[in-house]
Amino acid sequence: MTIANLFTIIRLLLAPILLWAFSTSDRWIVILILSMAALTDFLDGWVARKFNQISMLGKILDPIADKLTVGFSLLGLAIWKDFPFWVAIIYFIKEALQIFGGAYLYYKRAEIQSSNLWGKAGTFLFFTGFFLYFWLETVGIACIGLGFFVSFIALCTYTKAALNRK
Repeated sequence: MTIANLFTIIRLLLAPILLWAFSTSDRWIVILILSMAALTDFLDGWVARKFNQISMLGKILDPIADKLTVGFSLLGLAIWKDFPFWVAIIYFIKEALQIFGGAYLYYKRAEIQSSNLWGKAGTFLFFTGFFLYFWLETVGIACIGLGFFVSFIALCTYTKAALNRK
């Protein structure tokens, strides 16, 4: 178990706590948990690259932690903040496709595709949008929408890369 993986596991554990935080209707609790999740997201990647701790486990857990953190945030916004519920549903469908596609690739080729710049940018935009939502709701929604757009580009680039490796 690497230090980078520990940061990822902390983020995995924070994801359901984040959903609870939204239920409290206290934006400062949500912001605190979101900040902790964002910090662990940054730290796991930085530590993994800086100290050569990139691992197969990290390549699996990091994107799952990101997906759960973003997914639970969208769900929290939809349930307690009048955010469109269909947005959360589309996100979960898109991410399920990505997870099943990655699992299929692993099954067929024992290969795990690393995240790319599009995927990282999408996650960054989602996090930024969640923070902005509490002060500038319209700007937050626009940033979340941009995160969706960029995450769909990421899905397309992952799909293209997988098909080109056949």
